[in-house]
Amino acid sequence: MKQSVLGRQVAYPEHYSPEILVRVDRAENRLAHAIDIARLPFVGFDVWNAYEVSILTENGIPANFVLRMLYPCESPYIVESKSLKLYLNAFNKSRFGRSVDEIVSFLTATVSHDLSSLLEIPVKVVLETPPTAAGHTVLSPGMACEPPVEWPCWGMADLSFVPLTAYKEDRSLLLGDFGKGGTLMGMTDMLRSRCKVTSQPDWGDLYLYMQGERLPSVDKLLRYIVSFRDENHFHEEVVEMIYAALWSLFTPEELLVMAFYTRRGGIDINPVRASRPELITRFAPHVSGFGHISVKSPRQ
Repeated sequence: MKQSVLGRQVAYPEHYSPEILVRVDRAENRLAHAIDIARLPFVGFDVWNAYEVSILTENGIPANFVLRMLYPCESPYIVESKSLKLYLNAFNKSRFGRSVDEIVSFLTATVSHDLSSLLEIPVKVVLETPPTAAGHTVLSPGMACEPPVEWPCWGMADLSFVPLTAYKEDRSLLLGDFGKGGTLMGMTDMLRSRCKVTSQPDWGDLYLYMQGERLPSVDKLLRYIVSFRDENHFHEEVVEMIYAALWSLFTPEELLVMAFYTRRGGIDINPVRASRPELITRFAPHVSGFGHISVKSPRQ
């Protein structure tokens, strides 16, 4: 299927249908925001969680799973979320295997192969039963890190009384009133953007770590994040736009930007971008411990 399934009424396939998967080129949005696609200013990953994965055993018994997948930001493409939802739901009436282990082995290999072929980069896939997945650590307000990390929560109380009027991305909101050099670290639930195709709202919890001689004030930073409220972009694009703006304007020594988006269609997407891999290891255990941990933000 060459045409995007987003924004169209599409019947759920009843049988395995890898051809329904659709990919989206990353380059267009990166070039529009002065991100050098030949030399990316960040490293990182996109972590997807799918909560509505089900298949039948040979005896017709439903076996349900939570699926996590991960692929690096260097991939030339992302998978379109609605096409992934349709693809995964196509397994609902398929029969395979007599045990959970057989089904997990089959689904893991199949989904990884299909997505790796689509995105032209290796895609890691992990499946767990809901009871197993429920045992993982929840991020609220800190993550399962060693040593533990506490993320201050930025909200209404951190904004000045100057009215907010900008709801389209505007880097100039970051300028002036610079905070002192050092470290800026915190999270906010004020991130809201809209789907690039359908314009439906996307809600995210944004986490930021930044170290350098010049830093934006929290007030300026929040105003900039709020300015995405009427922007139409994919989740990955929003995180990269925020990263690129901070990197360009402040030239920090270290920078990490990650967002945990609430789910739509049974899927949530969690992009992570950092100036060096060690920051991901330190602050993003859902990436560094991908095979055995699933970290959530408060709204997930």
